[in-house]
Amino acid sequence: MDYNKLVERASAFLEECPGNYISKEEAAREDLVGMRIYDVPLFGAASADDPMFRELKTSGIVGPDVFLPTDWLKEAKSVVSFFLPFTERVRNSNRGQERRASDEWLHARIEGQEMLNQFGRYICGILEEEGFQAVYPAADQRFHMIAPYASNWSERHTAHICGLGTFSLSKGLITEKGMAGRFGSVITSAVLPATERKYSSPFEYCIMCGKCEKNCPAHAIDTKKGVINGKDQVACEAYVSGSKGTNGPSGKIRYGCGKCQVGVPCESRIPGI
Repeated sequence: MDYNKLVERASAFLEECPGNYISKEEAAREDLVGMRIYDVPLFGAASADDPMFRELKTSGIVGPDVFLPTDWLKEAKSVVSFFLPFTERVRNSNRGQERRASDEWLHARIEGQEMLNQFGRYICGILEEEGFQAVYPAADQRFHMIAPYASNWSERHTAHICGLGTFSLSKGLITEKGMAGRFGSVITSAVLPATERKYSSPFEYCIMCGKCEKNCPAHAIDTKKGVINGKDQVACEAYVSGSKGTNGPSGKIRYGCGKCQVGVPCESRIPGI
């Protein structure tokens, strides 16, 4: 499988897919019709046998019940991770002092998830066309939660293993295009070149500036507790769940926050680079 062709085809699909643009039927406001959700994606890959996948089974990282690539696909040879960064319009709209997430951000959270799933399935389709097997774990019936705030396949940890970035105080992953966006991955029987990991620590890119703590309306982030323990997931989840409600004339349920991902040095880049 030609990895560069895979990236090119997937990137073109994201550019052209109607799901990456807010439709008239879905738009919460008239001026949001046609708004693009995701910018140009980032890709990384790792061998399915990379020992870091087995390390995820350690308690305190993910846990013993996390799946290995070969649990999803017995013939797995490679894992492809992708980061879909939110557009500047989406990010700009969610900055500021308001506690409520912007309509643009709510679209990116809900319609963006639908587009993310389309993207993962499309990549599987490309690989299958070439005669390889492929699984998109997030849409697989075996995908499930194994503990509060932990599933049997972690997209952020997978992205870290695939060379896309390192973790932040707010538990997001900082990539060369920042952390405001969504991650997904595909496991395949194709042998693909592994992406170089340009870091030696899982928290290397976080400068512990505390800006995400100041932005958090749920008061769920505490710099004093350090990068490993500085995020209260329970408080965060309670706040996000409490934001659920009908949004726009379609009456669709949307929810989200994302204040820790915008107005911070790592919003759209690696801090200091």
